[in-house]
Amino acid sequence: MYNPTPTGGISGRVAGGKRIKLALDTAKEDPLALRDGAARGKTAIREALGRWLETTLPRFFAWLAVTVWRWGGDWRGLRPFLTRTSAHVAVIAVACVALALSSVRWPALAARPLPSVPEIFAQQTTPETSEDALAEVLANNGQPPQPDSWGPVTRRVDPHTIIPDRPRLDVITYTVQLGDTVQAIAARFGVDPTTVLWANPAVEDAPDLLRIGQEIIILPIDGVYHTVAEGDTLESIAEKYKVDVEEIASCEYNHLEPPDFAIEPGMKLIVPGGEKPWVPRVVTSYTGPIPEGARGTGLFQWPVLGYITQGYWYGHRAIDLGVPVGTAVRAADGGFVSFAGWTDIGYGYLVVIDHANGFATYYAHLSNFYVTAGQAVERGQVIAATGNTGWSTGPHLHFEIRYNGVQQNPRAYLP
Repeated sequence: MYNPTPTGGISGRVAGGKRIKLALDTAKEDPLALRDGAARGKTAIREALGRWLETTLPRFFAWLAVTVWRWGGDWRGLRPFLTRTSAHVAVIAVACVALALSSVRWPALAARPLPSVPEIFAQQTTPETSEDALAEVLANNGQPPQPDSWGPVTRRVDPHTIIPDRPRLDVITYTVQLGDTVQAIAARFGVDPTTVLWANPAVEDAPDLLRIGQEIIILPIDGVYHTVAEGDTLESIAEKYKVDVEEIASCEYNHLEPPDFAIEPGMKLIVPGGEKPWVPRVVTSYTGPIPEGARGTGLFQWPVLGYITQGYWYGHRAIDLGVPVGTAVRAADGGFVSFAGWTDIGYGYLVVIDHANGFATYYAHLSNFYVTAGQAVERGQVIAATGNTGWSTGPHLHFEIRYNGVQQNPRAYLP
């Protein structure tokens, strides 16, 4: 096997060294020989360096290449050795850094010595009198000294006083403002929207038609505002609104005198916790023959694509969809037209589709309609155009879904 270790260069260097020594010895005896010896020495050095470059340096590079090749061919076997070596090197490097930092002189923070007890007492200023002490306290609190140091203690003024909500003591009236709704007014006064409806018959008939400047009655508590009619008794009133007689008699806002709690026609009574039954608006239905095959699937679609301007609640058992006037209205499901025309109960122009499966849909406030009573319609068929007729405050479609005559929340049936 080839051995790249350099050996021949050593004997050459020894021979060259002997010649140089011989030349120096000769130079000591003869100056001319010294110059000749120096020249011969330089020549010998150049020859020795040339031989070293010719023999030793190539062999060293050959040895280095072979070593790198061997390490590169077996690097996986050297991985454990390299891992241990790198770990040791890292530890040594950290130790060296720590030693280097320990020799650095860091600037020390000047510690102020604590004063002695006599110095502390000497630094304190003790007011001579109690009046001076009070004046110092007032000055620290941002108040001027009191002329009379021993006068009464005054409460500091706080401009951010919070006034707590207090119950109203009687029935009040409220004037409708721009943007008011029944729900907003009820929230402002802390009552249910139904309380606002049941205290104002005009609002109960058309909760969507609040007018700016209109005065409405606001009760101090939730309940019904009842006007005593001829023949009314506390028992009949309590039975009508499903409450106990004691609730009406003991209500402080009614001002009834015991022991008989007499009432007279025309009196206004608050029925705390009372409820009024919902009476849906009814239109005359088609009584002719039902077209053959005019039956719905029970799956409803949106009659128009718009945004909901008012959702479903007790006083509005439908949804209002805001759209421009003239937008096409489509049948939410198949069936036959049971009503198409004008109404005097707030709907304006109205189309009613009976789906012959217990469901019926109402399309109100229309500007025009394209079907007639008794006509069969299919799901998605154009039946009318949106408008602003009847008790309406803007162009929209009033859409109802009824099941066996009871109004349902349309959002529960629409996709």
